Amino acid sequence: MERPNGRKIVLRFNNAKQAIGDEAGLLSGVLGLLGSDYGKFPICRKSWCQITTKDKVYNECVKQIFHFDEDSEGIIKKNMLKSMGKSWKETRLRLYDRFYEPTFTTEQNLENRPPGIDREHWRWFLDYRAEPETKGKCKKNVVNRSKQQYTHTGSSKSFARRIEEEEKIEEIEQQDESSRMLSQNDSIAQVFGKEKPGRVRGVGFGPTPSQLFGPNSHASGNGVQQEETQRKLLELQAELEGEKLKRKAMEDEAASDKKKMKAMESALIYLFQRQGEELPPEIAAGTGFVE
Repeated sequence: MERPNGRKIVLRFNNAKQAIGDEAGLLSGVLGLLGSDYGKFPICRKSWCQITTKDKVYNECVKQIFHFDEDSEGIIKKNMLKSMGKSWKETRLRLYDRFYEPTFTTEQNLENRPPGIDREHWRWFLDYRAEPETKGKCKKNVVNRSKQQYTHTGSSKSFARRIEEEEKIEEIEQQDESSRMLSQNDSIAQVFGKEKPGRVRGVGFGPTPSQLFGPNSHASGNGVQQEETQRKLLELQAELEGEKLKRKAMEDEAASDKKKMKAMESALIYLFQRQGEELPPEIAAGTGFVE
């Protein structure tokens, strides 16, 4: 990456040594792009700890793009390196899923390697992924991810409001054990209101209240059979949602990378303009400077 006119973007940090302001988003994008650059950080290493070029990239890239005062404890640098390491690990997993074909021969997979990655480096990475120990770690990670019950969907709701709602749910469940069971009058419904006709809160797109709770939402029915039906419906819905998300991610990945680069360029231009710097003629003419 090259800086327009040799200038730097000024970073600001809060007391927790976290970047703030518009520049924080730009920093995050730059660190993500650097971490996924396997010319700077070779893919042929077992872990981020074994990468020896971290300080070089930090000094020659990060500190050449951004201006900031480092803290005496080195927390800012540590967090930046950690962010690049996260991108390094996550990107190579995506590349393996996208480019490796189990039905291909070794030579075919080498020819099918991602752009910009050395042939022998890709060979090393494929051999590493084929090791029994690596396969075991991958399976364990899949199991751990499957156990995650919730994702971040807080939107603009304040923490105070969410805490209050969680306390109400806990209070209701302590007073009435039956409110823990999925129903039209469970603890969630008592706090947030009854379900709408077309969907069930927390289940996602698909199942309706009549499918999960029966035509008469107040009828008890066969408890064991109803619970089993609910479980199967939820499992099926989770499986379908997972497949759709995976397919969508694969389709969007190429377009997303291009958009990120364009957004990075636009953000840098905007920040330099805001800081009162003149843009070089080639940038003003629309020529990109992010390589």
